[in-house]
Amino acid sequence: MSPVTLSFAADTANVALARTVAAAMAARADLPIDQLEDVRLAVDEAVSQLIADAPDGAVVSCTFEAAGLNLHIVLRAPSASGRTPPRDTFGWTVLNALVDDVGAEVSDGVVTLDLRIARSVTVQA
Repeated sequence: MSPVTLSFAADTANVALARTVAAAMAARADLPIDQLEDVRLAVDEAVSQLIADAPDGAVVSCTFEAAGLNLHIVLRAPSASGRTPPRDTFGWTVLNALVDDVGAEVSDGVVTLDLRIARSVTVQA
């Protein structure tokens, strides 16, 4: 399946939009209901962390790619601090618990969060 990219103003009012697209892509990847909810919550947390550090007028970009039994989500936004989100917070702990792998990097003032989710159970027809 081809990737889906969503871009929106870095405003908390848009977090629900990112959650909705995340749920749709998780369903498209045939993730079970409990994982679908985890993906929604993970995207909520990731987007919220990016928005909290985004300068005025920033845009958040989310790219979702379902491939085989996996869902890969890349979220990007400019950073006012020039740093990745701190990893010693409750929010980061929650994010880490909801996905199989999470990475963060900053380059040229843009923070990238990389989330990977693998289907936990086989869906039988």
